[in-house]
Amino acid sequence: MSLVFPNSLAARTTNLALSRGALWMGMVCLSSAFASLLLIQLDRSAVIVWPVFLGLFAVATAGILVAIPAGDRVPVLVLAGALALVGNVVFAGALLPFLRTGDSSDSIFLSLSKIAIINFGVIVGRSRSGAVGIIVAAAIAEIPVALLSLQLGHGYSLDVPAVGCALIFLLILTLLDLSRKRSRTSEPVLSRASRDELVAGEITRAEHVSSAMVHDTVLNELSVIGTIAPGRLSDAARAQIQRSVALVSSDVARSPQAAQGVLAGDVAAAVEEARAQGLEVTIAGEVSAIDSLGPRISMALGLAVLQCLTNVAAHSGTNSAELTVIATDEELCVMVIDSGVGFVEADTHPDRLGLRHSVRGRIADIGGSVQVWTSPGAGTAVSMLVPRS
Repeated sequence: MSLVFPNSLAARTTNLALSRGALWMGMVCLSSAFASLLLIQLDRSAVIVWPVFLGLFAVATAGILVAIPAGDRVPVLVLAGALALVGNVVFAGALLPFLRTGDSSDSIFLSLSKIAIINFGVIVGRSRSGAVGIIVAAAIAEIPVALLSLQLGHGYSLDVPAVGCALIFLLILTLLDLSRKRSRTSEPVLSRASRDELVAGEITRAEHVSSAMVHDTVLNELSVIGTIAPGRLSDAARAQIQRSVALVSSDVARSPQAAQGVLAGDVAAAVEEARAQGLEVTIAGEVSAIDSLGPRISMALGLAVLQCLTNVAAHSGTNSAELTVIATDEELCVMVIDSGVGFVEADTHPDRLGLRHSVRGRIADIGGSVQVWTSPGAGTAVSMLVPRS
């Protein structure tokens, strides 16, 4: 999956956010005009301004039409434009006769209706030219009111709030268009860099898994061979080498996808293998919870436990270890404890890969964590916390 947000989705998201904001801004303007005129009508019953409410209702209906999913279709746009035009004419025609002589076409009530229509024009920019939508909406909002105002003797004044609103939206759409054109040129480069980063991460993970597997099998067997006297290997040693070779060469060991067919019980297999090497392993806790682990997590945990037990047998100076299982609803904790010589983890030589790769790295690959408590002469406890799903 690309880490770069696609330019097409970014444009769609921005258009949707802008259109929703414009819809609500338009509705707030119409509601403000409606509430103000309603208070005037209630306070001055002799003044008949109720026809303006019909005009406001028609303009609001036009806004709802262009905001619905089918609002970008030509018939719907034509109907919405006609409703906005008729509603604006009815609203201005009913309101202008009751305005004071000094009031003109830029009255606050008329401005609210114009701004609402211009906002509804922004919504058309979801799938069509936003600039054209704003210009047409501004014409529908301004021209009829100007003509009626001149005809009724109120004169004409440039409606600065409405015109300013249209200019601001035009500027926003222009800047968005320039930004999208620039991002289209950079998107391929960013996507390619993202893919390269993902590939590098997968290669690193594969190398990590491979090195841990080699350490757990081939290197361990070679170290055993190097410590025994020349001659024929014992049956137990040959059986162990055969198991290691089979594990390295199997598809299950190489591919997490192939592990989908592996049943739970990898931890139990690790314990049995450690016991076959002569280590006494005591088990305690909620052992049955291990069966609920997924195949990939079970396999990784089993190999990590085997490495911990191998470390006990090889380095602790004791032939016994305790394995404790603690389970919660979301996580499983497995602890391998010994009462051996202990060590200082910071002093571990860099070429010792067991704890670092075979335990910490392997558990981290499945989303878990490892904590080690140890000190010289006090034994060692390794806690492996893994998710249950």
